[in-house]
Amino acid sequence: MLQETLYTGSICLILYGRAYDAGPDGSRGQVGIGTLIVFIAMVLVAAIAAGVLINTAGFLQSSAEQTGQQSSDQVTNRLQVTSATGQIGTVSGEDRVGVVNISVSRAPGAGNIDLSETTIQWVDSSGSYSLVHQSQSGGVTDGTFGTTII
Repeated sequence: MLQETLYTGSICLILYGRAYDAGPDGSRGQVGIGTLIVFIAMVLVAAIAAGVLINTAGFLQSSAEQTGQQSSDQVTNRLQVTSATGQIGTVSGEDRVGVVNISVSRAPGAGNIDLSETTIQWVDSSGSYSLVHQSQSGGVTDGTFGTTII
């Protein structure tokens, strides 16, 4: 008969097939169906918790990557205004700026920027206006802007 000895702390159990003999201090080790069910339940709970943690970590990683990319785009794909001039005209007896010429260049490290896809936000004392490129002017009420390469 195969004999196997297990040492658990100070208790020594000798297993002979299916029978359990008492240890040196007279204690006996038994594993019942209830203990087995509790063990399986603990393993299942641990597996579910591990799955939730892994899923959460993956979600946080993808969110961090998106935030990093957006931050990088905001920092690197920028325009610098090199000069701005305006032409004043009279509208209803008041002097107003009618045409504005703004010269821009790419900020250091910026990639190519398609100005025809750009929206300009003009803010003054009378309100805020969104201007789109002339090629995108369908249905726009605030105004448009054009580009000239210099």
